[in-house]
Amino acid sequence: MIERITKIVALFFILSTNLPAQYSLNVQDPQSTWYQSKGTIEEAVFSVGQKGLYSQVSMYLTISGRGGYFLDGSQLEAVMNFELPEGSVVTDLWLWIGDKISKGIVLDVWSASSIYEGIVQRRRDPAIITKKGNKSYELRVYPMDKNGSRKIRITYLVPNTWNETTVSTPLPIELLKVSLNKVNTASIVTWTNLEWTRPTVTGTESAFQSKYDSFFDNHVKLDITNPVTTNSYALNFNNPMINGVYFKYHKSDTDGYYQLALLPAQSQSIISKKVLFLIDYDSRKSNTSRTQILDGLKQLLLSNSKPGDKFNIFYSGLNIGKLSTGWLKAETADINGAFQSINENSISTYSNLPTLLREGYDFLTKNGGAVVYLISNSDQLGSNLNANQVINDIRNILTINIPTYILDYNDKEYYYYYFNNRSYLGNEYLYDNLAKLTGGLFQRISGGLNYSLTDLYLKLSGTISSFDLYTTLNNGFCFSRQTLANSGSTITMDKPILQLGKFIGEFPFIIKTSGIYNAQPFTQSMIIEDAGQKLGENTIEKMWVNTYISSLETGTMTNSKVTEILNLGLKHKILTRYTAFLALEDSTSICNNCYYDDGKPIGATSVEDEKTIPTDFSLTAYPNPFNSQVSITIKIPIKMLGENFTFKIYNVLGQVVKTFTVNNVTNVINLFWDGKNDEGQLLSSGIYIFTVSSPNFTKSLKLMYLK
Repeated sequence: MIERITKIVALFFILSTNLPAQYSLNVQDPQSTWYQSKGTIEEAVFSVGQKGLYSQVSMYLTISGRGGYFLDGSQLEAVMNFELPEGSVVTDLWLWIGDKISKGIVLDVWSASSIYEGIVQRRRDPAIITKKGNKSYELRVYPMDKNGSRKIRITYLVPNTWNETTVSTPLPIELLKVSLNKVNTASIVTWTNLEWTRPTVTGTESAFQSKYDSFFDNHVKLDITNPVTTNSYALNFNNPMINGVYFKYHKSDTDGYYQLALLPAQSQSIISKKVLFLIDYDSRKSNTSRTQILDGLKQLLLSNSKPGDKFNIFYSGLNIGKLSTGWLKAETADINGAFQSINENSISTYSNLPTLLREGYDFLTKNGGAVVYLISNSDQLGSNLNANQVINDIRNILTINIPTYILDYNDKEYYYYYFNNRSYLGNEYLYDNLAKLTGGLFQRISGGLNYSLTDLYLKLSGTISSFDLYTTLNNGFCFSRQTLANSGSTITMDKPILQLGKFIGEFPFIIKTSGIYNAQPFTQSMIIEDAGQKLGENTIEKMWVNTYISSLETGTMTNSKVTEILNLGLKHKILTRYTAFLALEDSTSICNNCYYDDGKPIGATSVEDEKTIPTDFSLTAYPNPFNSQVSITIKIPIKMLGENFTFKIYNVLGQVVKTFTVNNVTNVINLFWDGKNDEGQLLSSGIYIFTVSSPNFTKSLKLMYLK
């Protein structure tokens, strides 16, 4: 076992030093790898099933070598390197073989890679997906004819972004850029219900249409034309919270798992926002265009505004531009209408920051009860002499306090000022002191413009300090909590807290919060009693396992960590750096349940349960995984004792390696296997499949052999 883990660790470090390009799709002949051609994505469909804190996304991709110069009769391999959003976890792989579907099995990455390479040499049908880095993955599919194509499905769970009004799922449309020939259309499929309503897609004006077919059942669909013209797509639903809380749970055989989204603002009296956005732009100082700023601001308002919110926008020019002389409602129709009257040419390519600030403060002095949100990349007021003069001038014109929040998006041609025994980047000294003076906040761009715009916007309502969230049960307790968003002792009011955890016990479920808001301490308790209405899917368990694995991957990797991650990946059938999904061309991998997609997890493959099994039939193995010997127990009901049974063990290639002879079939049969084949030869480590068959049914059980 130690030798095996050492091999896996060594393989991991070799792979991590040769990370692939961010996105690529190449087609090659494995027998002549000196020539490669870019591959083509012929068809792309993305289905999204909402799971709460995560979404289940399935990518249906049809890949070909169209446009490459290969010899007739060549058996080609497609290799795709791609990224998924951070925090994602791959949970399934399908490979179409004619009109049948092979469903991937999870193996340790060392065994899976060896099996894949061996099959490629024998020219049979495999597909393998491995994790190469924190966000990077590699898919290999073989074989593919010169003029043919292969269809695959990759399913993964991805963390959602929650705010007050919407829940957003990032869509990996940008991976379509790898296609040699242009992808003309990408389809988005999703499902609505009483909880998840009004789906829209950021990045397109198209609307979903209700559809029905035998594969996706009743669903809604949106087709994006020319999908690679923009980088950012997201699927948005209305926030399903009730009274600021979203809660679901799932119970396994031993533990319970829960997911919780909690909006801190719900526990306090938060008035509606009035925000004056000030846009200052210097074309020399940013890679961000004026159009991107306006698009980001529009999406910010559409995604985060609630009833009663109001806004206005001023922008730099020789004369300061004003979207309106008064407040505008932050409602969908008003937002869309307002942004039709402004474009990038409205905003000057040079900074006029002092005048912009003066006009903004003057407007708010006359129309009070609001905050300033300054979006600027200027660096011309960075010296302490100029900055202090501007601050003094602002002091003289302010008759009321106006909290000023500042986002500095200066990301090129940096200029530093040195004084007070330190360096200041651009207008940092001015922005920092202006924010402190008015009780606002200053931040620099981080993680992209749209993320930075939203992150600062969510802080406009203030924060809760000394915050504590405690979950428990009336008859039990919670443990192993993993907080995904808005964590720490100081939290943002308008940003939901997202938490996964485990529990033992029975409902009611109790949520307790406490902290200090506006210098006043508070404590609040919420009780969830309707357990039947809060029951979720087993994906909640996979969500928790994924976040736990992420915590293990921080810091220095050790053999014990690698072993734990490997075992978790194998047990829960998820992709890690030490596991892989492998789809094979053999009868044990063909999935008889894979004929539909309704956004929910697909049941077990035919390997696990090929036909209907009597309820009192059972099949167990212990220990599993095993090292030297495994004990297999088969319990057969009396009414089946007259049937003819066979007991066999297969390898993952579908080959029989061991046949058991049972002369007297009784209600309970105990078999022992020492890892040897029928010739008495010791087999290699890996996945094996024990199968009990009769003319009326087949039952199979996976065995993990680790030497």
